[in-house]
Amino acid sequence: MAKCYQILLNRLYIMRKFVFAFHLFSFLSLSSFSQDNLLEVNGYIKYLPSISFSGSDNLTTNLIHNRINVKSYLNDCTTLKVDLRNRIFFGDVVDRDLYLSEMLDIDNGELDMAFIIIEDNSLIVHSIIDRAYIDYARDKLEIRLGRQRINWGINLTWNSNDLFNAYSFVDFDYEERPGTDAVRIQYYTGDFSSFDFAYKFGENADDMVLGGMYKFNKWKYDLQLLAANYYTDYAIGGGWAGNLKDAGFKGEATYFRSKKNMKDATGAVSASSSVDYSFKNGIYLNGSVLYNSNGSDEFDNEKGQLMSASSEQLTAKSLMPTKYSYFVQVNKIFNPMISASMAVIYGQDMDILFLMPSVSYSIKENWDLNLTSQSFLLKSDNDFDNLGNNIFCRLRWSF
Repeated sequence: MAKCYQILLNRLYIMRKFVFAFHLFSFLSLSSFSQDNLLEVNGYIKYLPSISFSGSDNLTTNLIHNRINVKSYLNDCTTLKVDLRNRIFFGDVVDRDLYLSEMLDIDNGELDMAFIIIEDNSLIVHSIIDRAYIDYARDKLEIRLGRQRINWGINLTWNSNDLFNAYSFVDFDYEERPGTDAVRIQYYTGDFSSFDFAYKFGENADDMVLGGMYKFNKWKYDLQLLAANYYTDYAIGGGWAGNLKDAGFKGEATYFRSKKNMKDATGAVSASSSVDYSFKNGIYLNGSVLYNSNGSDEFDNEKGQLMSASSEQLTAKSLMPTKYSYFVQVNKIFNPMISASMAVIYGQDMDILFLMPSVSYSIKENWDLNLTSQSFLLKSDNDFDNLGNNIFCRLRWSF
């Protein structure tokens, strides 16, 4: 059985060669489509200056962030999509040589589509293709091949079922969230039920994600069950989404068991649940709790980095460094132009606290202004010490 399983994974790995050809075809051919194809182009340009400070040390960053989304409808069943993310960095973060270019020039996909276009002592220009896939949908079947987002999660903040591309809530400027190079097949068996199979490419069984999920509706709840080869683990899990009277009630959990130590290992559990409610006066409240059986009760810088804006360090198995974590967010819409929110994350075992207030103003159609602050604190001797702060001011034009 194990031999057959390995042969299957090896054959799936061969499929990744087709992804190389597809990515190259996608990037080169979009400009050559005839006018008979329906082509959609949209995106945005954002200017995001920020300042980071801890004690007397200040660090300024200027970011010009552009996104171009291109979608072509090749026929009634087939869609081709390529999205390009361009960023220009300048300021202290570049002047002080903080390894920014090395961090940006990482692409974990099968084809390296991250490019450092300009790099000097005062400026870094970076581009990455973070979506590039072809989608075929007909009747009850949908097949998608290429760089895509496979969202198996349910909750807003922590997604224990998100085996393919976990993300960081702190990274508020990346609304599209990370993608992955994969093949995904969905078959809809009814209005509220479907089978979902996905394969994230890897060189061997310990370097890939191969899983299946079944969605269905029961007792007025949307339910899902999943099982997967998750890198060096086997994973099984599930989730739900429904209502408790007028409040939304969601949850998901995944159990991970080492493939090499099936008898000796105790396994790991990542589970999250959330409740949200919208008041008539425009206030939206969301609360969530996360349990990580591998969480620690001692703070160190490496584990603390899981609360950073980088999604590269996150996995469904380790969404937070603490065993118990709590999240509360309050949003208030004052009028069609002004809204505000406050998000709080507390890691119980390490006594770490994250605060993120935000105010948004709609200047006019397609123009938005946002002010966001982030603070990281660590409890010591019954008081919280400030580990660092970020203040962002973002102007966005959408097209």
